Amino acid sequence: MKNLHQGVSAYSIDEDETETELEVIGRFMTRLKVKNLPRNYQLFHEALYGEDRCLAEEIEALGPVPSQGRLDEIGLKHRLVSHCGLVARKSEGDAAEMLREVADELAKGLMKKQRFARETKAAADAGSALDSLNASLSNLMLYETELTERLRNCANLPKSSRNAGA
Repeated sequence: MKNLHQGVSAYSIDEDETETELEVIGRFMTRLKVKNLPRNYQLFHEALYGEDRCLAEEIEALGPVPSQGRLDEIGLKHRLVSHCGLVARKSEGDAAEMLREVADELAKGLMKKQRFARETKAAADAGSALDSLNASLSNLMLYETELTERLRNCANLPKSSRNAGA
């Protein structure tokens, strides 16, 4: 445990008090109302004590009370180790979103397929109705032809037989 504390530097505030890097980072984060998450400590440590001034400038540009999402974007951009877990969560989120979109498309496709099946069935019913109508029309034409023949035959009969049949 002592080895961990050897790397933490101390700064003199007064003659009697010293402030560690961790305390400086904590005070700075508290002033900005940043959550005390381990990844935020690393981000602010790099901003305050690291060599990359761009990181500090990006945090500064966020203004007072920066959002956690924006801080995480900066940590990911600068590839901080503590932010690696966020990459996995973001990948999982992206994969879940993609699966939801695929599921939606499949559901839409299934609804279209079911509608097509209903329309095809309706068309099949219409086909049998057309067949029935065609058969009825054929029968009607046969009856009409038969009736026409009977009328012609009746027209050729002598007048006395026509009166007897009436």
